[in-house]
Amino acid sequence: MHCPKCSHPSTRVYDSRLTQNGRAVRRRRVCPKCNYRFTTVEEIKILDLYVEKRNGQIVPFEIEKIERGIRKSFNKRKIDTSKIARLVQKVVEDIVATGRNPIKSTRIGKIVLKNLREFDEAAYICYWAMYGSFNTAEDFNKLLKEFSEN
Repeated sequence: MHCPKCSHPSTRVYDSRLTQNGRAVRRRRVCPKCNYRFTTVEEIKILDLYVEKRNGQIVPFEIEKIERGIRKSFNKRKIDTSKIARLVQKVVEDIVATGRNPIKSTRIGKIVLKNLREFDEAAYICYWAMYGSFNTAEDFNKLLKEFSEN
């Protein structure tokens, strides 16, 4: 990394910390030439990943939508934000691991459900209730029965 003050071609990292709930790394750097100190932030961007919606429309992948849906499933329950961040990261890793591009939105929903089921039973049921396809109350009862049997 070039120094922003003197443009020296090499700087040294002297401190690194996770930020943004583990989704980025903040690095403190120092220039060996002019001793200028500055901060950089490094984060993963998933580029060129697309989602095929139920109506056939293809849209860019947005991690924020995954996080919003997961947060909604914990509605009115106290949960540590770092745990949600780890859960979101695991979901994103599973999505990328499928190797599909575009990936169907229904497949993303199944990946989220799989991870929620392992993480929190109530959040799993809430997420399924919000995003699953229920036609009748009996469909919901079947889900609850299936969940309680496992």
